[in-house]
Amino acid sequence: MAIDAAAKADSPRRLRSQRDFRRFWTGDLVSQFGSRITEFVLPLLVVTVLDGSGAQVGLLQACYLAPFFLLPLFAGVWLERRTKRPVMIAMDFGRFVLVMAVPLLALFGLLTLPLLYVVAIAGGAMTVVYDIAATSYVPRLVSAHHLTSANSAVSVNLAVSATAGPGLAGWLSGLFGPAGTLVFDGLSYLTSANALLLIRHREAVPERKADRDPRRELAEGLRAVLRNPPVRALVTHAGIYNAGSAMIVVAFLIYFVRVLGHDPAVYGAVMVASGIGGIVGSLGIPVLIRRLGYGHSLLVALVFSTSSYFLLPLADGDSGDILICGIGLFLGVTGSSSGSVIALTIRQRSTPSTLHARMNASYRLISFGMLSIGAGTAGFLVDAFGARAVLFLAPCLLLLSVIPAASRPIRTLRTLPDLG
Repeated sequence: MAIDAAAKADSPRRLRSQRDFRRFWTGDLVSQFGSRITEFVLPLLVVTVLDGSGAQVGLLQACYLAPFFLLPLFAGVWLERRTKRPVMIAMDFGRFVLVMAVPLLALFGLLTLPLLYVVAIAGGAMTVVYDIAATSYVPRLVSAHHLTSANSAVSVNLAVSATAGPGLAGWLSGLFGPAGTLVFDGLSYLTSANALLLIRHREAVPERKADRDPRRELAEGLRAVLRNPPVRALVTHAGIYNAGSAMIVVAFLIYFVRVLGHDPAVYGAVMVASGIGGIVGSLGIPVLIRRLGYGHSLLVALVFSTSSYFLLPLADGDSGDILICGIGLFLGVTGSSSGSVIALTIRQRSTPSTLHARMNASYRLISFGMLSIGAGTAGFLVDAFGARAVLFLAPCLLLLSVIPAASRPIRTLRTLPDLG
């Protein structure tokens, strides 16, 4: 069978020549760097500055991720009738103000756990709106033939920021303290907003119907996910997988820093390995798709994105921990980043453009909502059974997620439609 012609025609070099996409990509890269700093610093504030417990770390993660479960459907309906770029710019400015509040509160001795939870919830809400808008904006910014490379490039941003972000955050925390480090995150959002303002491409203004029925539009978004067999299989996989991965994030931080006693800078260095894996996976997956097709490429990615994490609880506090955990994170994130590019391209290419925002919102409701559940559950499980036990349990959930991803609608998928 022939591989998808669009995948063959996909050219990263041609994509890089498009000025507007370069601006979007550059702004997104800087913003992702700032976000990785925040993700590193906020739990670190709870553990090292506010002397929080495992349950409180998990609750902070759950607060940040709760909007990913509660908000997407409504955000998707709201975004469907709006141009996406102005919304992304507004969310960047909003997150700048929010993030800058943390060092100011810390400076005056007013930073508390409840206030940090509020910051996490508000930041998560604005990130949900931004991400849904950005995911729906990319297919409007590039042609269908360049979509896989565009998604790969955006995934590289995630990987590069994950590579250098934790190490940079650890270094900056040593210089300026965890709260002061968030200033750099705030500046990144200003940079992203400026890059978006420079984009010359203008979206067509969506038609606004006077007789809108929000309930019907919500239902259409859910149907775009649940009645499309490949997308339904992907969202089931993503929900289970994200719950397991959120448990790993919480348990690994507690296990590596508190139980094994490693310095936060060493933790940041280990996390660099996951970012390198993300770069390898994001850059390599378009080549694999051209050779194997979408379904078989996803199966290859799943081998690495599930079993590799069983290496993490093997760390025992000696100098070999960096190597063991680094290999586990590198292989795991190589697989997960590859799978993310494939899943995103399948969703975008198999859904009409008029439903992109609502489809992405419904998808996030299920898949990203499970991140909040996984993070909250992990905190209590860590306190009850220990971080090492949770690090053995969570990869079992990842393996369970393979069942829907390996089902017939996905594994037989070699070509993709272009529904426009």
